[in-house]
Amino acid sequence: MNTTERKLISAIQANPLASQQELAETLGMSRESIAGYISRLTKRGAILGKGYILPERENIVVIGGANVDLTGITTNAYRGGDSNPGRVAQSAGGVGRNIAENLARLGSHTSMITLVGYDSRGRFLVDHARDAGINTQHFIQWPDFATSTYLALNNEQGELIGAVADMSIVEQLTPTLLNEKRSRLNAASLIVVEANLSAATLAWLAEQSLTAPLVADAVSATKAVKLAPLLPKLSVLKVNVSEARALLDLPKTTQLGEQSLATALLNKGVATVLLSLGARGVLFANNDTHFIQAVPACDMQSDTGAGDALMAGFLHAQQRYESPEQQVSFALACAACTLEAKDAVNTKLTESYVTHRFESFIQHSATLSASAETEI
Repeated sequence: MNTTERKLISAIQANPLASQQELAETLGMSRESIAGYISRLTKRGAILGKGYILPERENIVVIGGANVDLTGITTNAYRGGDSNPGRVAQSAGGVGRNIAENLARLGSHTSMITLVGYDSRGRFLVDHARDAGINTQHFIQWPDFATSTYLALNNEQGELIGAVADMSIVEQLTPTLLNEKRSRLNAASLIVVEANLSAATLAWLAEQSLTAPLVADAVSATKAVKLAPLLPKLSVLKVNVSEARALLDLPKTTQLGEQSLATALLNKGVATVLLSLGARGVLFANNDTHFIQAVPACDMQSDTGAGDALMAGFLHAQQRYESPEQQVSFALACAACTLEAKDAVNTKLTESYVTHRFESFIQHSATLSASAETEI
């Protein structure tokens, strides 16, 4: 940013509602010159849209799916081919949306780019996201498709009997639509994507010269392969073992240990790998270090959404803690908070709640990190 651009930004900060003529008079420039500078700054993301809205210093953008989860649980043993008495619950879900909500609840300024339908479920998702603190300005309502919906039927013990997933709308989040959001992407301090996006959209993102670090969640082994073009650009990749093997296109007969899988992903250009090991915790790996951190003890209610909380917790912790050990411990504490909730996101989740609920666990990691630095 040159001197004139910095002066213009300062003038806008002092008077965000100033007209171009007023800005020109303040800076001793022509209105035409001011208009040109504003146009260029808007394209670069230094100004967001009309009214000269300036981006937050910390401005995370999540691109991904948002869906409504409908869950039916029978009261008694399930009887096929018959109407079963039970309970039906509706909640907000989707990997990208869950990550965005967790980030917002932790206090990170978070926007989301997603598609919802022109229907009651779409309105439910917009209202729910807004109430959770997500910037919903870039929720796109798409008239030709229904809002993404996941319908699950569980027996009286909570075990899944069957499910239907109607998520075709996320395929409509195309490169053309994202290109219309370029100013938001350029203004981001961090961009989070997930493998529910189409292969074409993920490939388009890989081709863009974005200044913000790019982070990805692999979602599933089937969908993870779509992230392959992005690997050299990823600052963080969250995967489990099966997703890592799929991304690396390993034959079933090829045996690789967990550390070797992480190393192979680093060799593909990923800066940091978070390899989820399920109940055993997480393997952290970058080009400087690697370690496994266990999940803290907690009162588990459901494992739904724990991985999304892990990702959000790690990204939030990167802005708060210096050592990878503390970052991973905070992330695992966020995952543990979600394990203690019945829904995909624990509404109690805040930075303060996590640090108090798992204070000794996080402090222990800080002690280990300090010890390691002393030894070095």
